Amino acid sequence: MITGAASGLGRALARDLASRRCHLALIDIDESSLQAAEEEIGGASAKVTHHLVDVASEAAMRDAAAEILRVHGTVHLLINNAAVSASASFDGTTPEAFDRILRVNFFGVVNGCRAFLPLLQEHRQGQIMNVSSCFAWIGYPRKTAYAASKAAIRGFSESLRLEVTERGVGVTVLYPGPLPTAIVRNGITDSEEGRIREEQFLLRRGKRIDIVARQCLNRLLDDPARIVISFDYRAIDMLARLSPGLASRIVGWGSARAGF
Repeated sequence: MITGAASGLGRALARDLASRRCHLALIDIDESSLQAAEEEIGGASAKVTHHLVDVASEAAMRDAAAEILRVHGTVHLLINNAAVSASASFDGTTPEAFDRILRVNFFGVVNGCRAFLPLLQEHRQGQIMNVSSCFAWIGYPRKTAYAASKAAIRGFSESLRLEVTERGVGVTVLYPGPLPTAIVRNGITDSEEGRIREEQFLLRRGKRIDIVARQCLNRLLDDPARIVISFDYRAIDMLARLSPGLASRIVGWGSARAGF
């Protein structure tokens, strides 16, 4: 089961899993793109279904779990990928927008785990992969809401892994690196110029999504606690561990230079 499966990384993960003969339940709120994803990915080797669900709703996710259980019989892999981008200062983010970011990005993960964990525990071969970001490690200007949501995913996932490992369920946090997707274009911003610059950065530095999908799924087979992909993320990870103060200064300098 993959959330945020209609486009971007979610769709790339679905495409790669289908090539491995995995049956798929795709979740998103973009109905037309979700149907297109099902039509593109479905085939003789994989049963693919789509489910129009807002991950921010716990009740909707529980209903989706019941429907997916009825259609597919069980779930072995849960990928919580759905997210909303926010590139706005704290003062420039309305309470409603801040709440929406947390409800989709963080509580979407919590709701997914709450709804599907009982199914994963049944056969003691379950795996959860929650998609986070380098903003879980280090702050960045105009990312207060987004960074808060991704840092919460990290803490939640690392704690959950320790709780459920003896029940036969693994929990992995994915840090995929910069990706050239439409998440920034479709997200919340208080500066159109900043949005354009951030999109351009992702186009320059982002790694091919199909390669990221393949690499992370290959590594997921070993049930790692974390998967870090791309040189950018590995460098930030190392710097944040070795010298958090220096990392913050460098990020501040880099953000001023980048203009977003």
